[in-house]
Amino acid sequence: MSLELWSTIAAVGTFVVITATAIAAVIQLRHMRSSNQITILNDFRIATEDPEFRAAMQFIFTLPHKLDDAGFRAMLESDPVPVELYPINRVGRLYELFGFYVNRGILDADMVCDLWAPVVLGAWERMADAIVVMRRTRGPELLENFEYLALLSVRYLERSQSVYPKNLPRIAPADRWAAQDAAKPPIPTRS
Repeated sequence: MSLELWSTIAAVGTFVVITATAIAAVIQLRHMRSSNQITILNDFRIATEDPEFRAAMQFIFTLPHKLDDAGFRAMLESDPVPVELYPINRVGRLYELFGFYVNRGILDADMVCDLWAPVVLGAWERMADAIVVMRRTRGPELLENFEYLALLSVRYLERSQSVYPKNLPRIAPADRWAAQDAAKPPIPTRS
């Protein structure tokens, strides 16, 4: 064999090794990205289960009625926000961070919406009027990633049906009490 043939074989071999290494690196990066997403999603779940966050959410449920009070709206405009309104910051900042991760492509939007769209949208709908008032003094950028995530959630819920595989049967039992419970007067909810 000539020296040129050996040189060609070595070049092809080097190319194969470099290509295999590049493919392995891409696969490894995908695994790392998936691992990072799982970590962030788990951290978010833990944050929403925190007792202080749950207490803040209870405060958020009362916002629609509190906003009828001009004095309350004036407190929302103050900068910094008074201590008694910190629950708004706690909830808003968590969803703002979550929206930031989606906006920057750190988290997959479809995956986040599959897991959290109703929750995000529910929080946004309860907080939106308060956020608009707060933006009077802080500008339209306040909690805009939260707003962005809420918009993605709306779009996801409008287009999505069940994520359950269509070719598999359901195994959940029928709701034996549906007719009986539908006949009862609705249970009042906290406002």
